[in-house]
Amino acid sequence: MEHAQSLLSQKDELENEICALVRELESHKVTRTEELVDSNGFPRSDIDIVAIREIRRSLNCKQNDLKGLMGEIEMSLICLHQTSQDGDRPKPQPTTTKLRPFARISMVEHNSPASEAGLLVGDKIVSYGLVNAGNHNGLRLLIEETSSNIGKSIDIAVERVVDGEPQPAALVLSPRRNWGGDGLLGCYILPL
Repeated sequence: MEHAQSLLSQKDELENEICALVRELESHKVTRTEELVDSNGFPRSDIDIVAIREIRRSLNCKQNDLKGLMGEIEMSLICLHQTSQDGDRPKPQPTTTKLRPFARISMVEHNSPASEAGLLVGDKIVSYGLVNAGNHNGLRLLIEETSSNIGKSIDIAVERVVDGEPQPAALVLSPRRNWGGDGLLGCYILPL
């Protein structure tokens, strides 16, 4: 349990560092994916390209670190859950500050990226890539995370009710265009 809590603290610190880097990037008035060259292919003169590239590099490194850490957290929680089910330890008490849901799925289109990922109506989103209950900003960051990861994988943690009990589930979603329906995901996400 202490190991899982330590990993969650590391995750929170890493997410704060990532948010700080995103804010620093925004202070340069560019996005993560915006071109740094003008329409003629020359470096833009209105921005500090070296600083922006360094921030983007740091951001990519931190995001990769976070993905690795999320895998460790998942394994730690699985081990903790198995141990508690075996009766070796008492069940961990749910926390109210970490891993709490912040949105729910209200509709999923057939053959959409959301349905292919395994999302179901009623699933509650606990984390969506780098977005969680502490930083979703009215779901604005969830939208940004989706649009900046078109054609890429986003790790999602959901809480799903199975036999009347909430159960964690880890899914991978790949937003994309031209899947045969509206939007990038094919589902409706509502804030809690």
